[in-house]
Amino acid sequence: MIRRLAALAAALLLASAARAQEEKKAEPAATELDPKTKAAIAREVEKAKEQLRDEVRAEIQGAQSAAEFLGAVAEGPKLEFLELDGYLRMRGSLLVGLDLGAGVDENGYYYFPKPIIDPANRDTLNTANMRFRLAPTLNVSEHVRVRSQLDVFDNYAYGSSTSAAFDATYSPYPVPFYGSSRLVSSDDARLDRDPITPKRAWAEIQTPVGLLSFGRMPSAWGLGILTHAGEGIDDDFGDTVDRLQFALPPVQTPVGAINFVPILDFDDEGVLRSDPRYGPGLGQPFDADSADDARTYALKAARLDTDDELRRKLDAGNRSFNFGGYYSYRTQRNHFPEWLEEGYGASIPSGDSLYGRRRTYGHVLDLWARWMTARLRIEAEAVGVYGHIGNAFTVGAVSATDPTLEVKNLGRVLLRQWGGTLLGEYKAMPNKLVLGVEVGAASGDDAPGFGNIPTRLAADGSLPPRGSLEGPQFGLPGDEDIRNFRFNPAYRVDLVLWRYIIGQLTDAWYLKPKLRWDILPGLAFDAAVVYSQALYAGSTPSAKDLIVDVQAAAPGKKALGIEADTKLTYTSGDGFQLWAEWGVLQPLGGMGSDLSRAHVLNVGLAAKF
Repeated sequence: MIRRLAALAAALLLASAARAQEEKKAEPAATELDPKTKAAIAREVEKAKEQLRDEVRAEIQGAQSAAEFLGAVAEGPKLEFLELDGYLRMRGSLLVGLDLGAGVDENGYYYFPKPIIDPANRDTLNTANMRFRLAPTLNVSEHVRVRSQLDVFDNYAYGSSTSAAFDATYSPYPVPFYGSSRLVSSDDARLDRDPITPKRAWAEIQTPVGLLSFGRMPSAWGLGILTHAGEGIDDDFGDTVDRLQFALPPVQTPVGAINFVPILDFDDEGVLRSDPRYGPGLGQPFDADSADDARTYALKAARLDTDDELRRKLDAGNRSFNFGGYYSYRTQRNHFPEWLEEGYGASIPSGDSLYGRRRTYGHVLDLWARWMTARLRIEAEAVGVYGHIGNAFTVGAVSATDPTLEVKNLGRVLLRQWGGTLLGEYKAMPNKLVLGVEVGAASGDDAPGFGNIPTRLAADGSLPPRGSLEGPQFGLPGDEDIRNFRFNPAYRVDLVLWRYIIGQLTDAWYLKPKLRWDILPGLAFDAAVVYSQALYAGSTPSAKDLIVDVQAAAPGKKALGIEADTKLTYTSGDGFQLWAEWGVLQPLGGMGSDLSRAHVLNVGLAAKF
């Protein structure tokens, strides 16, 4: 770069000297430079400027290259030793008719839980919850920092954990008149989670050859249909992994500078042994057998503009094209089903008959691309899964009256799945109105149910019949594969059908035209219409099993519903955020016949810091 600066300075000095000489000469014709000389000087100056820009750009990319694409992103350490980020969130929900008035499916389950009292005539639920999230960062030095995430009262329902001083049956105080006091206890059977939940803790070390990250950290990629960090202020889910990764500096290729990030994930350590002197909770647990470990070996490769580069390109009227691939190979040789059920209390003596030879592997490839101009954005993500489970196992009670655990060998299962989404947005009025459309699909098959709750069986332990909303996606005669790809639960498709009733997009496709209107600074309105349709009619609640001696069977219908969603968001400049969203679903034939509409109204308040 020093040579480039010297060349540029020399060219500028030469031009300056020529102008000075021109001013000193009396005769203009004699002092004016030859046009060819002028052109040569101009070319050299422009060439030196361009070379200088290229080198500056390369150095900026090199300094920022350690930031992994949409993962554990290093934003660059700051001088403050402690950075404290997070938010306090309160949300309320009104859920009306999410059972769609369908009664129970063929397996005896409602589409959505109904009120306990008089469920036949009541279909409205309402609730409120809160979360206090802390995300501290310790900048140990300019090159070393430790990050973490801690949740307090994570989605605790308002009105839960009441105190015995007011709510016990022996209390002398009538609750309706005196209210109730909150009390949090770790052994409160009315709570399904601890009041304080440490979720993530990891370190980032900037080395001369890249960024080293290790610990329990968020995982994200692309639009988020495969893996999603779930760090939005209204998110409930998010992927957390035990990971060791190294983000290498960018490598110049014919298609641009590519960042490579090799990854090792510790998916499952299998059976653990505690210190034999003290038992669980003291000392260091160790791996009882490495033969049951599950690991993921992965590589991310991406061409990605930094935020500053993207802004400069778009402001200059240029285009930005970014792309990348995320490949992972996952494997587990053996498996102890009892360990997952009983943990440290499980009795697992040695012996080949007491463990499953899983022989499991999976190849997962996720491709992502984004093309942007000042007014247009097109972004897409596609995922493919190809794998094999040598022996699939389930562990459960022998029967409703016999709680003894029973291990069932379900044999070989193949994994053949795919999913994808395509998003387009156009700024019809810059900084005012954005129009967009989104389309997505997830693979499936005609096994009964969608497959978001694969453990749901019939009351007698058999596979659920057709017409069930949920169930395993393999096990029927001739069905030895799992083909339903499930979108990450943190990826929001709509407000009613996929978020609440079915849960995750699978075995279906959707079309979603939408708009965003920035009414005033800080006040925005979003609206969308979502049409959803199953890929296989046999998966839907409308399908029925064939009945003996009846020629006409109900094969089911594919159309699931059409939904309208709206959202109004206010964001102040000092950390306060307020939102309200309403969605209404008109179910179609695939969900059954003679159904009613479902409504969801959510409101939220947040203080972000």
